[in-house]
Amino acid sequence: MTAGGLSDLLTCGQCGQVFTIPVVPGDVIVAGTDGLFDNLFDNEITEVVIHEMKTGLSPQVVAQKIAALARYRALDRMRQTPFSAAAQDAGFRYYGGKLDDATVVVSYITSSTNM
Repeated sequence: MTAGGLSDLLTCGQCGQVFTIPVVPGDVIVAGTDGLFDNLFDNEITEVVIHEMKTGLSPQVVAQKIAALARYRALDRMRQTPFSAAAQDAGFRYYGGKLDDATVVVSYITSSTNM
């Protein structure tokens, strides 16, 4: 297979991580790839989640809105992003977003009646 396929799986070593995080009903989990977190600060993601939850949107729609905002910011060469901030901290002259694929998963934690 070519780059991005099986060869990546064979060379990445420890490719996955498992986390155990205590949650309570009302919590929201946002998971994503670097295409998300390179282009949006945590507070920007939180703002989208809070705003869209108030309108009653499903987790899938919230994830789509977050991904769309990440893509929009990736194309913005005038905005400070987490990627540009890290590049500047490393001594590079870089400003704006970083175009990359982004995967976003949003989960709402609710109470279980099957306990």
